[in-house]
Order: sequence, then structure tokens, then C-alpha cells
Amino acid sequence: MKIAVCDDEKVFRNDIIELLNKYSSENNIILDITEFDDGGKLVASKTVFDMIFLDHQMKDLNGLDTIKSIREKNIETKVVFVSSYSEIVFDSMKYNAFRFIVKPVSKDKLYEAMDSALEISNSERKLIVKDEMYNESIVVYEKDVIYAQADNVYTYIITEKGSYRYPYNLSALEEELDSGGFFRTNRSYIVNLEHINSYDKTGIILSNGHKAVISRGKYKDFNNCYLNYLKRATSR
Repeated sequence: MKIAVCDDEKVFRNDIIELLNKYSSENNIILDITEFDDGGKLVASKTVFDMIFLDHQMKDLNGLDTIKSIREKNIETKVVFVSSYSEIVFDSMKYNAFRFIVKPVSKDKLYEAMDSALEISNSERKLIVKDEMYNESIVVYEKDVIYAQADNVYTYIITEKGSYRYPYNLSALEEELDSGGFFRTNRSYIVNLEHINSYDKTGIILSNGHKAVISRGKYKDFNNCYLNYLKRATSR
């Protein structure tokens, strides 16, 4: 998940980044965080971020003008306004702000925003795969993927509707998938946490009855990741 933190005061950027790193560690998900000290630099960035934590009162380009410029590019990034100026909350909604958090940022507020963003992200994210039976490319929603299995230079995506070929290897797929909803259990498997029926130290039984092998060295990380996933799911 690519995240931008934009604030012209380093102390506030550091506070948010520290909380994000804690969230990443506690939930065993990968966050790629980039910081900006100016809204203009954020707008000029060629990276499309999944989520932006954005201050309002900045020296050159304020938060409202920054999000306006981002939306003019037809980019629907989730923007969390972080500001001491609570009166701008209604103005921020004009640009489809995802959340508004008053400084100083609390752990509970940031964690709630991240949990909600991941839940929405899981339901919206898509993959382009190959339907080999009809020799055509189709779109598969990530939430419908039960598991993925390596096959030399390709990867096979398994859903309830069938098996589809992903044109790259399992490592490439791992980078594309939302890290909060999937886990790589060994060299050959990535499983969707939503489709787990049961598991033990030898493997994971998935919703279609398939058993995915889990490496001995990965079991502890998997167990922590899955328990954190269940906590997030039950708190929604």
C-alpha cells in the first residue's frame, strides 16, 4: 500500500509516520511511505498513492488546493485531512475527503482510518488475468481470489468460478496484491485470508476445500497476520 504524508512541519510528519509504522508492524502489512513537506511537490509526484495524509495549513500550497489539484487529475486517492483547523472539515468534503482528523493525531483515529481504507481497498481492487478456455483477458476482483499458485514463470489464480492465468510470477503478484488481505505461505502459494476455513502448522484449508502448504518458518508470521486480520474484521 503506497502512502503519502504531506505536512510542512517535520514533527507532525514524523508523528504520523511513526503511527503508520506501528500499524504496519502490528498488522503484518507492507506500507510504502513517502513524505512531502509541500503540497506542490505532492501534486507533481508521478506516484499514484493509495492513501494521503494531508495537512491543510502549509506555506506554499494549502491542503484544499492540493486535493483540488489531485482530483483534477481524476485520481481517486483516499485523502485523510490532518489539521488543527476543524472548521475546514466541510470544505474538505467537497473534494471527497476520506477522513478528517484533528491534530494531534491519535492512534485510535489513524488505525480506524487505515482499517476502513483496507476494507474498501479489498472490495475494489482488481487483477487482469487470462481465461485460457476462451483465450481472452478478463478482470477478477481480489476479494474473489481464493489462492494463487506458482507455475514456472506464470501464476494461476483460483476463484470459485474457475482458474485463470496471471502473466507474471508469484513474486510479482505478491507486490500487486493488497498486503493486508493476503499472505504468502511458501514459495508456491499466496492465500486470501478471507477464504480460510481452518489451519494448523502443516497447512491451510481454504473455502473451496483446497489445502495450501505453509512453510515451518512462516507459521508464526502467518498466525499473527491472520489473528490481526480477524481483529480488524470483527471491529468493523
